[in-house]
Amino acid sequence: MFRACASVVARNARRTAVREQKRFMSSGASVEEEIAEMNKWRAVSAIAIPACAGFGVYTLANAEHPHAEDTAYSYLKIRNREQFPWGGDCGLFEYRDDCK
Repeated sequence: MFRACASVVARNARRTAVREQKRFMSSGASVEEEIAEMNKWRAVSAIAIPACAGFGVYTLANAEHPHAEDTAYSYLKIRNREQFPWGGDCGLFEYRDDCK
């Protein structure tokens, strides 16, 4: 008797759980309206993605950065002693004509 009652309760609980798990779409609109909304956003995405990619390529291709001029201040590049063991004003990996 207990086993029969337990199986009936379990069967009803499964049916109730299945009914409660049914999920509607966000707006609760009909399926046709949801499909129309999906197609609208698909078309918007199909236009917006190439437009954004094209704008990005255009922006990167035409980007001009201002170049700062090297101002010769009197306090820059002052060498009071021989700075490097190999002599001169050039660092280890600097290769200029005036570095001897």
